Amino acid sequence: MSKYLGPDISPVSSTMQRTVSALRKVLKAIYHVHPTHDDEAIAATAEALEVFVRDAGTMGLGQPSLERHTRNPLNGSMNPMAPPVNFEYQERSVTGTVRFHEGYQGPPACVHGGVVAALLDDVLGRTRHLTGRNCVTGTLNVTYKRPTPLNADLTVHARITEILDRKFLVSGEILHEGQVTASAEAVFVFLDTEKFSALVSGARDASR
Repeated sequence: MSKYLGPDISPVSSTMQRTVSALRKVLKAIYHVHPTHDDEAIAATAEALEVFVRDAGTMGLGQPSLERHTRNPLNGSMNPMAPPVNFEYQERSVTGTVRFHEGYQGPPACVHGGVVAALLDDVLGRTRHLTGRNCVTGTLNVTYKRPTPLNADLTVHARITEILDRKFLVSGEILHEGQVTASAEAVFVFLDTEKFSALVSGARDASR
Protein backbone atom coordinates (compact mmCIF):
# COMPACT_ATOMS: atom_id res chain seq x y z
CA MET A 1 0.00 0.00 0.00
CA SER A 2 1.25 3.51 -0.78
CA LYS A 3 2.32 5.82 2.01
CA TYR A 4 -0.45 7.91 3.62
CA LEU A 5 0.45 11.58 3.52
CA GLY A 6 -1.49 12.67 6.59
CA PRO A 7 -4.38 15.08 7.09
CA ASP A 8 -4.89 17.97 4.68
CA ILE A 9 -3.92 21.41 5.93
CA SER A 10 -4.40 24.92 4.64
CA PRO A 11 -1.46 26.45 2.72
CA VAL A 12 0.45 29.20 4.53
CA SER A 13 1.52 32.37 2.74
CA SER A 14 5.22 33.15 2.40
CA THR A 15 4.95 36.14 4.72
CA MET A 16 3.20 34.11 7.43
CA GLN A 17 5.86 31.40 7.06
CA ARG A 18 8.52 34.05 7.65
CA THR A 19 6.58 35.48 10.60
CA VAL A 20 6.18 32.13 12.36
CA SER A 21 9.81 31.19 11.68
CA ALA A 22 10.98 34.47 13.22
CA LEU A 23 8.74 34.04 16.27
CA ARG A 24 10.10 30.53 16.85
CA LYS A 25 13.60 32.01 16.86
CA VAL A 26 12.43 34.67 19.33
CA LEU A 27 11.11 31.99 21.70
CA LYS A 28 14.51 30.30 21.59
CA ALA A 29 16.50 33.52 21.89
CA ILE A 30 14.54 34.97 24.82
CA TYR A 31 15.58 31.99 26.93
CA HIS A 32 19.10 33.47 26.99
CA VAL A 33 18.03 36.99 28.03
CA HIS A 34 18.64 37.66 31.73
CA PRO A 35 15.43 38.47 33.67
CA THR A 36 16.86 41.85 34.77
CA HIS A 37 17.74 42.94 31.21
CA ASP A 38 16.08 46.31 30.56
CA ASP A 39 15.53 47.18 26.90
CA GLU A 40 12.79 49.58 25.83
CA ALA A 41 13.33 48.83 22.13
CA ILE A 42 12.67 45.10 22.59
CA ALA A 43 9.53 45.76 24.66
CA ALA A 44 8.16 48.36 22.23
CA THR A 45 8.83 46.13 19.21
CA ALA A 46 7.05 43.18 20.85
CA GLU A 47 4.07 45.39 21.76
CA ALA A 48 3.87 46.78 18.23
CA LEU A 49 4.00 43.28 16.75
CA GLU A 50 1.16 42.14 19.01
CA VAL A 51 -1.01 44.97 17.66
CA PHE A 52 -0.17 44.11 14.03
CA VAL A 53 -0.98 40.43 14.53
CA ARG A 54 -4.16 41.08 16.55
CA ASP A 55 -5.45 43.50 13.91
CA ALA A 56 -4.81 40.90 11.18
CA GLY A 57 -6.91 38.31 12.97
CA THR A 58 -10.11 37.29 11.15
CA MET A 59 -10.66 33.78 12.56
CA GLY A 60 -12.41 32.69 15.72
CA LEU A 61 -11.90 29.61 17.89
CA GLY A 62 -14.11 27.29 15.84
CA GLN A 63 -11.89 27.04 12.77
CA PRO A 64 -12.41 24.60 9.87
CA SER A 65 -10.14 21.55 9.97
CA LEU A 66 -7.85 22.74 7.17
CA GLU A 67 -6.99 25.89 9.11
CA ARG A 68 -7.15 24.33 12.58
CA HIS A 69 -4.47 21.78 11.71
CA THR A 70 -2.02 24.65 11.10
CA ARG A 71 -2.42 25.62 14.79
CA ASN A 72 -1.33 22.28 16.27
CA PRO A 73 0.97 22.95 19.26
CA LEU A 74 3.51 20.35 18.14
CA ASN A 75 3.71 20.72 14.36
CA GLY A 76 1.40 23.59 13.39
CA SER A 77 2.79 25.65 10.52
CA MET A 78 1.02 28.71 12.01
CA ASN A 79 1.93 28.02 15.64
CA PRO A 80 5.23 29.56 16.84
CA MET A 81 5.12 27.29 19.91
CA ALA A 82 5.39 24.21 17.67
CA PRO A 83 9.03 22.94 17.45
CA PRO A 84 7.79 21.72 14.81
CA VAL A 85 7.53 17.94 14.40
CA ASN A 86 7.66 16.55 10.84
CA PHE A 87 5.56 13.40 10.37
CA GLU A 88 5.47 10.58 7.86
CA TYR A 89 2.55 8.15 7.69
CA GLN A 90 2.67 4.47 6.79
CA GLU A 91 -0.12 1.88 6.59
CA ARG A 92 -0.26 1.23 10.37
CA SER A 93 2.38 3.56 11.81
CA VAL A 94 3.53 7.16 12.08
CA THR A 95 7.11 8.43 12.40
CA GLY A 96 8.18 11.94 13.33
CA THR A 97 11.41 13.93 13.65
CA VAL A 98 11.91 16.92 15.93
CA ARG A 99 14.38 19.13 17.82
CA PHE A 100 13.27 20.89 21.01
CA HIS A 101 15.03 24.14 21.86
CA GLU A 102 15.65 25.71 25.28
CA GLY A 103 12.08 26.95 25.58
CA TYR A 104 10.98 23.35 26.25
CA GLN A 105 13.46 22.73 29.06
CA GLY A 106 12.52 20.96 32.30
CA PRO A 107 15.56 19.50 34.06
CA PRO A 108 18.86 21.07 32.96
CA ALA A 109 19.45 20.46 29.23
CA CYS A 110 16.45 18.09 29.10
CA VAL A 111 13.01 18.33 27.50
CA HIS A 112 10.27 18.88 30.10
CA GLY A 113 8.51 15.64 30.98
CA GLY A 114 5.12 17.13 30.19
CA VAL A 115 6.30 18.03 26.69
CA VAL A 116 7.62 14.49 26.26
CA ALA A 117 4.17 13.15 27.19
CA ALA A 118 2.47 15.63 24.85
CA LEU A 119 4.68 14.52 21.95
CA LEU A 120 3.85 10.87 22.58
CA ASP A 121 0.14 11.61 22.93
CA ASP A 122 0.18 13.54 19.68
CA VAL A 123 2.06 10.99 17.57
CA LEU A 124 0.12 8.04 18.99
CA GLY A 125 -3.12 9.92 18.39
CA ARG A 126 -2.15 10.61 14.78
CA THR A 127 -2.59 6.92 14.01
CA ARG A 128 -6.33 7.61 14.13
CA HIS A 129 -5.99 9.13 10.65
CA LEU A 130 -5.03 5.64 9.49
CA THR A 131 -8.33 4.25 10.80
CA GLY A 132 -10.51 6.90 9.14
CA ARG A 133 -12.56 7.28 12.33
CA ASN A 134 -12.99 9.90 15.06
CA CYS A 135 -11.56 9.05 18.46
CA VAL A 136 -10.47 10.46 21.81
CA THR A 137 -7.64 9.41 24.11
CA GLY A 138 -8.90 6.90 26.67
CA THR A 139 -5.64 6.20 28.51
CA LEU A 140 -2.02 7.17 27.97
CA ASN A 141 0.74 5.48 29.97
CA VAL A 142 4.20 7.03 29.62
CA THR A 143 7.42 5.43 30.83
CA TYR A 144 10.45 7.70 31.16
CA LYS A 145 13.61 5.67 30.55
CA ARG A 146 16.31 8.36 30.32
CA PRO A 147 16.48 12.15 29.82
CA THR A 148 15.36 13.48 26.43
CA PRO A 149 18.01 16.04 25.39
CA LEU A 150 17.43 19.54 24.09
CA ASN A 151 18.81 20.74 20.74
CA ALA A 152 19.20 17.17 19.55
CA ASP A 153 17.68 15.23 16.67
CA LEU A 154 14.88 13.03 18.01
CA THR A 155 12.75 10.41 16.32
CA VAL A 156 9.30 9.44 17.54
CA HIS A 157 7.41 6.33 16.42
CA ALA A 158 3.82 5.15 16.89
CA ARG A 159 2.23 1.93 15.67
CA ILE A 160 -1.24 0.47 15.86
CA THR A 161 -1.05 -2.82 17.75
CA GLU A 162 -4.73 -3.81 17.68
CA ILE A 163 -8.02 -2.48 16.31
CA LEU A 164 -11.23 -3.52 18.06
CA ASP A 165 -14.87 -2.56 17.54
CA ARG A 166 -14.94 0.38 19.95
CA LYS A 167 -11.27 1.20 20.47
CA PHE A 168 -7.76 0.67 19.17
CA LEU A 169 -4.41 0.18 20.90
CA VAL A 170 -1.21 2.01 20.04
CA SER A 171 2.38 1.92 21.29
CA GLY A 172 5.33 4.17 20.58
CA GLU A 173 8.60 5.67 21.73
CA ILE A 174 11.00 8.60 21.42
CA LEU A 175 14.57 7.83 20.41
CA HIS A 176 17.83 9.76 20.50
CA GLU A 177 20.73 8.19 18.63
CA GLY A 178 18.95 4.84 18.68
CA GLN A 179 18.26 4.83 22.43
CA VAL A 180 14.71 5.04 23.77
CA THR A 181 14.24 8.03 26.08
CA ALA A 182 10.51 7.50 26.71
CA SER A 183 7.84 5.05 25.58
CA ALA A 184 4.06 4.97 25.77
CA GLU A 185 1.02 2.79 25.35
CA ALA A 186 -2.41 4.25 24.69
CA VAL A 187 -6.02 3.29 24.20
CA PHE A 188 -8.07 5.46 21.86
CA VAL A 189 -11.85 5.21 21.95
CA PHE A 190 -13.83 5.48 18.74
CA LEU A 191 -16.74 7.94 18.71
CA ASP A 192 -19.42 8.23 16.05
CA THR A 193 -19.73 11.60 14.34
CA GLU A 194 -22.70 12.75 16.44
CA LYS A 195 -21.03 12.00 19.79
CA PHE A 196 -17.72 13.44 18.67
CA SER A 197 -19.38 16.67 17.47
CA ALA A 198 -21.30 17.00 20.75
CA LEU A 199 -18.11 16.49 22.76
CA VAL A 200 -16.19 19.09 20.77
CA SER A 201 -19.12 21.51 20.90
CA GLY A 202 -19.19 21.31 24.70
CA ALA A 203 -15.48 22.00 24.95
CA ARG A 204 -15.76 24.90 22.50
CA ASP A 205 -18.55 26.50 24.54
CA ALA A 206 -16.45 26.20 27.72
CA SER A 207 -13.49 27.86 25.97
CA ARG A 208 -15.28 31.04 24.97
